[in-house]
Amino acid sequence: MSRPALLLLLFFLFHAKAWAGEIALILADDSAPYREFASSLQKNLQAGWKIAYTDNNLRPADRQPVDLIVTAGSGALRTALAANPKTPILATLLPEYSYQAALVEARAPPPVSAIYLDQPAKRQARLLRLLFPEMRRVGLLVSDQSAPQIASFRSALTLQRMQLHSEQASNEQQILPTLENLLARSEVLLAVPDALIYSRSSIRPLLITAYRFQRPVIGFSASLAKAGALAALYSTPAQIGRQAGALISVHGNRLPPPRPPSEYSLTINQSVADAFGLRLPDETDLLQKLLTSGTEE
Repeated sequence: MSRPALLLLLFFLFHAKAWAGEIALILADDSAPYREFASSLQKNLQAGWKIAYTDNNLRPADRQPVDLIVTAGSGALRTALAANPKTPILATLLPEYSYQAALVEARAPPPVSAIYLDQPAKRQARLLRLLFPEMRRVGLLVSDQSAPQIASFRSALTLQRMQLHSEQASNEQQILPTLENLLARSEVLLAVPDALIYSRSSIRPLLITAYRFQRPVIGFSASLAKAGALAALYSTPAQIGRQAGALISVHGNRLPPPRPPSEYSLTINQSVADAFGLRLPDETDLLQKLLTSGTEE
């Protein structure tokens, strides 16, 4: 073997060793979305990284040390932080407010980063403009959890020549009265991840109220679109698993700052569109326009 070829081989061997490592994958539960994420992550790990074990609890570091902890779900991140590990953590499948709250509660967290479920405000504003070329007034219902996002949505919507109207509810009893005030001043309701506003018990009456006011809802999950939202922009567990695998393969456990999902999907409920008398662009065309519109962050 020639000297240049030997040096090249040694470089690649060193590079692979430098970025190789073992991962503890902590899942919030054993439901299908978390299994889908785990499978996608496993398939997309490269550069010598592998999952040492998958569990619902963090094993003591002295029993099975790892180089990186990956959590899936808000509860999984809290479980990992409660164990007070020194190992870096990559949190996934959780909204930004849950990530921030978990860090505030942690006493002395290790290096932690995240891939949020939240779609960037610019991406959602662009979707609204594509769906409704003439629309001007967008409603955003928040609680204390999601209220910090108001400023970024106002800025993003302004760039699309739309005005944000927001209202805040502090408890479940306030949701519908506050929503009615908001819908009276808005043309569409933009839903964002918020465990108080969009809980299992509140989603159905919220959608019924929006329909009574003839205001379409743009959601953040496929299940919300299925329940009666006009459309939903979201990232699947498999998509976030791919992003997490690529991020780890490139950066190892030297994690970059938290970030939104880079891959996403779009669902349009055609039955709801028909009920509103709306003729919307084709779902595939809309998604392609989003992907090429430069609104990734």
